[in-house]
Amino acid sequence: MSFEVELANLNEDYFFKEFTFSKTTFQPTPKDEVELADNIIWVDSFLIAFQLKERNITGETTSEEEERWFSRKVITKGTKQIRDTLNYLQENEKIELENHRGHSFHLESNKIDTVHKVVCYLPNSVLSEESRMKKYHTSSTAGVIHIITAIDYLGCVQTLLTPSELSEYLSFREELINIWGEKVNSVPEPAIMGQYLEGNEQSEPSIEYIEILKTLEHRAHEWDMSGIINKFPDRVTTDNEPTDYYHIVREIAKLKRNELRELKKRFELSMEKSRKNEFAMPYRMAIPRTGCGFVFIPLEAELVPHRRQGLQNLTHVCKYDLKLNKCLGVSFAPESDAWFSVEWCFIESQWEYDQELDERLKNDNPFREVSTKEIGRYDYKDA
Repeated sequence: MSFEVELANLNEDYFFKEFTFSKTTFQPTPKDEVELADNIIWVDSFLIAFQLKERNITGETTSEEEERWFSRKVITKGTKQIRDTLNYLQENEKIELENHRGHSFHLESNKIDTVHKVVCYLPNSVLSEESRMKKYHTSSTAGVIHIITAIDYLGCVQTLLTPSELSEYLSFREELINIWGEKVNSVPEPAIMGQYLEGNEQSEPSIEYIEILKTLEHRAHEWDMSGIINKFPDRVTTDNEPTDYYHIVREIAKLKRNELRELKKRFELSMEKSRKNEFAMPYRMAIPRTGCGFVFIPLEAELVPHRRQGLQNLTHVCKYDLKLNKCLGVSFAPESDAWFSVEWCFIESQWEYDQELDERLKNDNPFREVSTKEIGRYDYKDA
């Protein structure tokens, strides 16, 4: 299996087929076909573009030969291809890409706020430690381009686990490079990850930050929603386009683990109420960072015939009440043998004042009160 296929599979496994693209060739003109990048992770307004380099050699080699390969293929060619990617994005308003679900989308460059540029490479063991420690290349036109070995990228993925956190880490890593320059090359990647976990880019990079990484506890059972996302294509039923569910999974995929934990708490509370056929007011949450609200609606059996209209109405009212442009609603209905069914609704539109709805909410608000809460980003051993 080639390095390109392995990395594509890795990104798919951790960051979902919906947001992983490895078929990235397109035609900027009828006569020309080019490749945007070797692999892409694209979630809403952020994109991670990968150029991949693998050292394939049979027989013996020398450190000098490996240094020449690294300089020629990784630093020179890899970063040039990244610059080409940026040029393609700037020159083409729409680029059609097919993801790992086999669904095609138009990538519109004017809707992308952040592009992370990564050259990831798999070297020969003879390559010097000095070259392996190189974390970046600075381009006069592209800015900071991340240089990451395959083993370090694997460590990043297995630590960060969500596409939103990987994006945030790359932003932190770039900021650290902009502040500290060559000093970033003096520490291994796990130390940079530890410094990211602390959230302190103003301190000089130090190997001591590895200790923070060692104490990280994932507690994935508390927040992992990948099972829900992975089941959507098989379980979703819709009269519209088969990609309609992307609006839903995209909002979930944009959440960090502390936000996902709050979502999963409400999801499971609603699920249990529904299983027991118990009345409960809807549970809610909102993420100011993404501008999206969430409402979770456990239903009693007698309300099931009206669930679809009720779900749409409560999602709309929740969106209005929280003064947001987006809201994701989920209803849970009891079924036989303590099972339950789930229906989803996503509404996005510009918030506007509605006097009639405002009066209704003042007189008969169907929701619990909401409060602002600051939640920790990560969990640590003995914390």
